[in-house]
Amino acid sequence: MQFIAHNLWYNIPVENKEYLSKFKVLEKISSFISSIYNLHRLLNLIMEESKNILKAEASSLLLYDKEKKQLFFEVATGKKGIGVRAIKLKLGQGIAGFCAKEKKIINVKDVLKDRRFFSLADKKSHFKTKSILAVPLTGKRGKLLGVLEVLNRRDGKPFDKEDEELMKIIASQASLTIENAQLYLENVKNARMAGVGETMLSLSHDIKNILNGLVGGVSLIDETMGASSDEYVREGWNIVKVNVNRISELILDMLNYSSKKKPLLQEVNLNNFLRDVIKVYDEKAKEKNIRVEFQLDERIKDVKIDVNGMQRVILNLFTNACEAVSEGAGLIKISTEMGDSMKTYLIKIFDNGVGIPPENLEKIFDVFFTTKGHKGTGLGLPVVKKIVSEHNGDIDIVSEQGKGTIFTLKLPVDPENVKKKK
Repeated sequence: MQFIAHNLWYNIPVENKEYLSKFKVLEKISSFISSIYNLHRLLNLIMEESKNILKAEASSLLLYDKEKKQLFFEVATGKKGIGVRAIKLKLGQGIAGFCAKEKKIINVKDVLKDRRFFSLADKKSHFKTKSILAVPLTGKRGKLLGVLEVLNRRDGKPFDKEDEELMKIIASQASLTIENAQLYLENVKNARMAGVGETMLSLSHDIKNILNGLVGGVSLIDETMGASSDEYVREGWNIVKVNVNRISELILDMLNYSSKKKPLLQEVNLNNFLRDVIKVYDEKAKEKNIRVEFQLDERIKDVKIDVNGMQRVILNLFTNACEAVSEGAGLIKISTEMGDSMKTYLIKIFDNGVGIPPENLEKIFDVFFTTKGHKGTGLGLPVVKKIVSEHNGDIDIVSEQGKGTIFTLKLPVDPENVKKKK
């Protein structure tokens, strides 16, 4: 039987064998999709086969982060592929970025003659790109998922129309895989968060009632103690007050995260509001002898915010900054800036602290993620992001280890006149 099959294969014309080989590879890709459930491993296999079927020296798959509006390398095959994985591309940046922005196939026969070519990838990987075939990955209703690329045909020829058709087929398979995986992960996350939210909401209301009793007791004992000279009593009582305050902060974060509510907007003078919030809580800074500076844009007058919610945002970011800086050498800058359109404004909180490791930047807004051990709840920054989002705003972070961190809030002057983000 094997002998017959071998003879049949031997007698097939060369050009047909080529097609059959490519068909077998496509069939192989389909089998991967139906049998492998680890998305990263699956995409790696798809790109390896893509590289082989198109006889390319290297291939890569970039996924689109819709929140950051940038592409990142999920897969980069070839001996030098690891060098490009830290690179991020904006829409329209480089051939892959242009392919993503226009959502159309880009076939560049000589990259050196194309002004869109992004040479940083070659510098990072020490790879020499000659030609590129890039195909967009799109889902339902044209949703952008990413870009597939193959680089340099091994025979030295440019990629042709047949290569483009093959890449279209591979891209459609990969798009289906990515979209299904993203949908599954989103459903799992939503179900988990719904359960977490309900649990926190039910617990926080009960604990809040207990907390109200504790706070009342603290006030009563403060009045009773008066100017007592008993140092041990005062020291012990200060410990009680610190821990009551910690419970209070935790409950407020739990309530803010778990409850779905429309912001109760009020007009306030933004710069005065920020000064007042920091003034109330600057004991944290004084304890560590931290310098606090304001650089406030006087063009910003009244803005509409949920006062309690935004106070929570500023407090959480200010507390994080205080914890990040060194005692006696810490600097925190709070600044505001009016947007070009006068319809938006920025609030920036900078600290010259330890900075955030790159591997943690993607996780800091995840619920319960913390690097503070038992001292952290992992709720502070998720609460910040939720409240900013409820104001139809955005939050951005730039951090460098050993130099510091800056959080930037971009908010509308009037959130009610902004279309709700999808």
